[in-house]
Amino acid sequence: MKDLTFSASTLKGTVKVPPSKSLAHRAIICASLCCGKSRISGLQYSEDIKATIGVMRAVGADIELNADVAEIKGSAGVDCNAEAFCNESGSTLRMCLPVCAALNKGFTHFTGRGKLGARPMTVFEEIWKNAGLFYKDESAKTGSLDLTVKGALPAGSYRVRGDVSSQFISGLLFALPLADGDSVIELTTPLYSKGYVDLTLQALAEAGVDVSFDGERNFYINGNQSYLPCDREVEGDWSQAAFFMVADAIGSDIKINGLNVKSAQGDKVIKEYLERLKDEGELVFDGEDCPDIIPVFAVACALRKGITRLTGLSRLKIKECDRLEAVFTQLSAIGADVKREGDDLIFNGVNAFRGGVKVSAFNDHRIAMTLAIAATRCVEPITIDDFSCIAKSYPDFLDVYVELGGKVK
Repeated sequence: MKDLTFSASTLKGTVKVPPSKSLAHRAIICASLCCGKSRISGLQYSEDIKATIGVMRAVGADIELNADVAEIKGSAGVDCNAEAFCNESGSTLRMCLPVCAALNKGFTHFTGRGKLGARPMTVFEEIWKNAGLFYKDESAKTGSLDLTVKGALPAGSYRVRGDVSSQFISGLLFALPLADGDSVIELTTPLYSKGYVDLTLQALAEAGVDVSFDGERNFYINGNQSYLPCDREVEGDWSQAAFFMVADAIGSDIKINGLNVKSAQGDKVIKEYLERLKDEGELVFDGEDCPDIIPVFAVACALRKGITRLTGLSRLKIKECDRLEAVFTQLSAIGADVKREGDDLIFNGVNAFRGGVKVSAFNDHRIAMTLAIAATRCVEPITIDDFSCIAKSYPDFLDVYVELGGKVK
C-alpha cells in the first residue's frame, strides 16, 4: 500500500469492532492442545492470527478455516524439524515457543520478519539453558528472527520476571500443564499487564485446565493435565475499539458494537480513561498495564485543555517499534505540545493539530492507526507512510474508516 494522505473529517456511524486478537491467539493455542476437535468462531485473519495458526499447524494441529470459523483438531505431538514462521507477532513467538517444545520431540526453528528478532527473549533463553535444553538464537547474527529450540520443559519451579512481557508467563502457563508433574511459576518482580495473564487463565479454564494464581507472585500448575475441546466465539477487541472510541471523544460521532463490558481484557480501561479526561486540572494516567492503547489515547490527551501526564511507558519501547519515541516525535510533528521526561509524556493541550507534514508509522500497525485518528483533527492534511502495516492486527481498519466518512487519498 502506497503512502496515504488523510484530511480532517468527522467520522460518523456505527462500528462493530473486530474480534479480540489476544483472545483469538489463546483460543487457537488451547484448541491445538486438545485431545479432540474444537470450533473457534468470530475470527478475523490478521497477519498475527495467521502466524499463530501456521505455527500450530507446524507442530501437528489440524486447522481448517471457513470464513470466520476455525475447526481445530489438536496435535498428538510430532517428531520432526518444524519450521515456525511468526511473521512479526511477538504474541505468537512467546506464547507458542514453550507449546511447540512440548509438542515436538524434534527441533523447532522460529523465524520472522521486521524487528521480531530484536525483541527481548532472555527470559526463555535462561529457562531453557538452566533446564539443560537446546536453545540457539542466531537472530543478532542473521539480522532477523532465527531461533531454534528442542526439549519440553520439565515439571518444576520457575522464577520469571514479571516486568518484561506477560507473554512469557502465558507461554509457560500453556505448556506446563502437559509436564509430568506439578510446577510453580514464581514472579521475581511485580507483574505488568496482568490483564493479559488473566485472559490466559480464562482460556485455560475454558479448556478444563487447572491453574491457580495467588494474586501476587505465584502460579500453581498441576501436571499431567489434558486440554478439553470446546466451542467458543471470540469477543470484541477493546484494544482495537480504542481507536474509534478516541475518535468519538475528540469530535466524531461513533457508536461501538460488539464489546463485552464484563470482559477480562485489560484494555477496556480505555473507557474509564476517556471519561476521566473530562475532569479539570492536571491529570495523570498510568500506562504500565495497558501499553497497547497508549498511542491512540495520547491523541486525546494532546487535544485536552490543560496538562495531562502519561507515566509507566517504558515497555512501549520494546514493541514493533519504539512506540514511546514514535508517539512523541510524530505527534510533535503534527502540532501537539508535548514534552518527554524519561519514560513520561506530558501534554499541554492544543485546540487542533496543525498537520501539513508527512509522518511515519515506523511499520507499526498501532502507530499507523493512531495517526489516522489524529488526522481527523488536523487543520492541514497529513501523509502517513506505508499504511499496509495495519494488516498485522486490523486489516479492515481503513475500509471502516472510509465508510465512516474518513477522507483518504
